[in-house]
Amino acid sequence: MSNSNQKTQKVGLVMSVFILAKNNLDNKNFYDENGILETGTGEILSDPRKNGKERPWKMHKVNSLKLYELYKKALVSDENLLTESRMKSLEECGNNLLFSVNDKNEKRLKGANFCRIRTCPMCNWRKSLKLFGQMSKITDIIIKQDKSTRFIFATFTVKNCNADKLSQTIDMMNMGFKRLTNKTKGVKTTEKFKNNMLGYMRAIEVTYNQQEDTYHPHIHCIFAVKAQYFTKGYIKKSEWQQIWGDCCKTEYEPIVHIQNIKNSTSKAVAEVAKYPVKMDELANYNNEKKAIRALTILTKFLHKRRLITFGGNFAEARKLLNLEDIDTGDLINLEDEPNENFQEIKKVLFKFQVKVGCYIC
Repeated sequence: MSNSNQKTQKVGLVMSVFILAKNNLDNKNFYDENGILETGTGEILSDPRKNGKERPWKMHKVNSLKLYELYKKALVSDENLLTESRMKSLEECGNNLLFSVNDKNEKRLKGANFCRIRTCPMCNWRKSLKLFGQMSKITDIIIKQDKSTRFIFATFTVKNCNADKLSQTIDMMNMGFKRLTNKTKGVKTTEKFKNNMLGYMRAIEVTYNQQEDTYHPHIHCIFAVKAQYFTKGYIKKSEWQQIWGDCCKTEYEPIVHIQNIKNSTSKAVAEVAKYPVKMDELANYNNEKKAIRALTILTKFLHKRRLITFGGNFAEARKLLNLEDIDTGDLINLEDEPNENFQEIKKVLFKFQVKVGCYIC
C-alpha cells in the first residue's frame, strides 16, 4: 500500500472514532488522536482478568438488549416509562468499546457508551465492579487505622409483598435500619449492638418472585465492629431476628442472616459487596407478561431512590478518599482495575454485532 493510501486509511479510521465520540456523552476520553488505533481486523473480543476468567461483556450486552425489547412492549401500556432518548441509549449501551492494549495484550477500557439507566444489566455490572473497588479501598483504610476491626455480613429480610405495598415496605425497612444503627433512635434491644458497631455499608435490593408474583425487598449490609463483639457483645441469630423485628415493628420475627467475614482483609470484605440492582433474571423470564409488569413496577420504584448508603467509619473513609458516587460516577475507569505501570502501545475498537452476538474489531 502506498504512503498516501495509508495516510488516507488512517485519517478515515480516526474520523470514524471521532464520530463515535461525538455521539458519546458518557466519556470525554473516548476519542484520543494520539497513538495507534486498530479497527476492522475481525478480531473477537477477549478481555480476561488476571485470574484468566473472561469479563462477561457479551452476556451483559445481550441481557441489556433483551431488557430493551421488554421495555418496548411495556411502553405500549405506559408510554411515560422511559423517554425515546433513554430507550435509544439503552439499545446502544455498550455497543462500542475502546480499549488500550499493552505489549502483553492486556486491555484497559478507554471509552464506551454507557446508558446509566438504573435497570440496565450492563451498567449495573459496571457499578458492581466500581463498588467492589471502592469497598476494597475503604476497608483497607479502616484496617490500617485499627487492625483489631472485624467485619460481619448481614441480610435483613421481611415477608414478601405485593406491588402496591413495595414502597411502603421499603420505607418501613429504612426506618428499621435507622433504629438499628442510629444511637439517637431508642430501641432497647439494639443497645448491645450499637456499643460495638463502628460503621456500615448498606444496600437495598428488591427481587421478583415470578411464581408468586410478589416482591422480596431486603437489605444487605457490611458492618465494621469492635473485636469485643465476638466475646463480650456477641448476638445470636435468634436475638438478631428479635432485634430486627423490634426495629421494623413487625408482628412476626423476620429472618436475618448473619455471617462473620473471617479473613477481615479489604479484598474479603469487598467480595461480598455487590451492587443491588440485578435485572439479568428478569430479562430471561419465560412469562413475558409478568416480566413486563415487574419491569414497569421496578423501574418506577428505583427512580431517584438511593440504594447504597455508608455510615460511621465507612462514611469517614469514603470522604477521606474523595470517592465518586456509585450511581453517577465514572463507569469506565474503575477502582478495581488500577492503571499503574500499564504502558499502552495501541488502542483497539470493538463493536457489538447483533447478527453474530459478539464484539468484533
